[in-house]
Amino acid sequence: MSEMESDVKRKGQAARGAVSSARSPLARRVACVIPAYNEAGRVEKVLAGLRFVERLDSIVVVDDGSVDGTLGEARAAATRDPRVRVLHNDRNRGKGAAVRAGLSAAAGAGAILLLDADLEGLDARHIDDLVEPVLADQAEMTLGLFIGGKWNTDMSHRLAPWLSGQRCLRSELLHRIDWSAAEGYGIETALTIAALQRGWRVQRVPLPGVWHPPSEYHRGLGDGIRNRAQMYLQIARAFYRAGGLQWIFPRLRDWLRRTYSELNLG
Repeated sequence: MSEMESDVKRKGQAARGAVSSARSPLARRVACVIPAYNEAGRVEKVLAGLRFVERLDSIVVVDDGSVDGTLGEARAAATRDPRVRVLHNDRNRGKGAAVRAGLSAAAGAGAILLLDADLEGLDARHIDDLVEPVLADQAEMTLGLFIGGKWNTDMSHRLAPWLSGQRCLRSELLHRIDWSAAEGYGIETALTIAALQRGWRVQRVPLPGVWHPPSEYHRGLGDGIRNRAQMYLQIARAFYRAGGLQWIFPRLRDWLRRTYSELNLG
């Protein structure tokens, strides 16, 4: 076992110890954080689907400077469900900043559920499947993956599962990610790199029938393409800032050494 692998194992054991020690009622409280930007007509459906999900103690919607009806829909949902709290950014600050604002409002919860605001097909069983492994100390983080929804979103999760925005994790672990890397669309990458570096147990959870429309669908072709390009740039920046290169290169070096040794090239 390499020195880095030993370090990751020690960090993972420490994280599991911290999780196992949290047995108070507060540790079982679950807060859902939903960042939303120009998701009118979609965020209301997500909130309607969560209305009767008893597993959630609070639901925080962060309107990230939307210029459509997103804020109004979220506030209307709050009148029907007392668990819903709505925050509003005066301008678009990016997904990472919206999530961070939501976490401040969710203080006191033992677990944080992160959901996108444009999900289709979401129901209570999906929420339970994401949340319960964390509450049962079977995982530090769950990762929800689309399956059987729409072919394009299914394919994106097959090719890049680490970019899923549907996750649940212990709230204290969110203090251990690099928030400079989590700016914009970098939040999922920052979480993934932190999990790899610190040895978190991550459980993949299939979400049958769940999907969301591509950016080009609800932003228009031109704006959608620009948004997607911006997203990929922010993901690459997050990977670099969070230390993804430092994580990959030692493993690539070890793989090459093993390969050379097996081929008697070293």
